[in-house]
Amino acid sequence: MPAVSVDDHMTNIHSSFLPGTASASIDNFTIAGKAVLRQGDAIATHGHVTDPKLKHILPTISEGANTFSVAGKPIVRLGDGTSCGAQMAQGISSFTVG
Repeated sequence: MPAVSVDDHMTNIHSSFLPGTASASIDNFTIAGKAVLRQGDAIATHGHVTDPKLKHILPTISEGANTFSVAGKPIVRLGDGTSCGAQMAQGISSFTVG
């Protein structure tokens, strides 16, 4: 089962774009002292490796666990996708969700 992603976790490098950092939209459910990420949470704008003028502007997390939700939205796990084609690259291994 994939590890759950939390606030400030990063995406992978994707299509020659640098990783983006995710921001949790709520803070009432935490793991290891950090708020969990949920489907729809924001990813910071991030640039292309070779051309910093190319950017993914304000993408969001587009996938999440359909078996576990917080405040009505699925929580995000390692490997879940974003609207810019990235995947979450970090997770808290002590908390996994199928």
